[in-house]
Amino acid sequence: MSDPKKVLAQSQHIAVLGVNKDSDSYANKIVRKIRALKKNAYPINPNYPKLFGEMVYESLEKCPVVPDLVVFVVNPTIGIKYLNSIAQLGIKYIWLQPGTISTDLLEEAKDLGLVSIEACVLVVGNYL
Repeated sequence: MSDPKKVLAQSQHIAVLGVNKDSDSYANKIVRKIRALKKNAYPINPNYPKLFGEMVYESLEKCPVVPDLVVFVVNPTIGIKYLNSIAQLGIKYIWLQPGTISTDLLEEAKDLGLVSIEACVLVVGNYL
């Protein structure tokens, strides 16, 4: 397993799955934390073209750059649907927040050659 602190420190372009209308949701807190760390955060949710006056990307493919890392803040039944796109884009790391993990998701990620980080960005980000 890779070191979460090292992966977060080395990632500059980070996509966050699961942003929504609740400004206090963990996904939205993670976007703010990533930006506070002077990194580029790309909120992803196909249901919202904009939130809080900012662009939200419909998919990973619509991001202006290929992310270095994708943070999952969605139910694993939703998250698993993103794995093929992540692999096809050549993204190596996925970050699984607490509550986003399932055996099926972990197995499929491994089969696709993805490296799964199981940690909380909000906690690990405090150590950068």
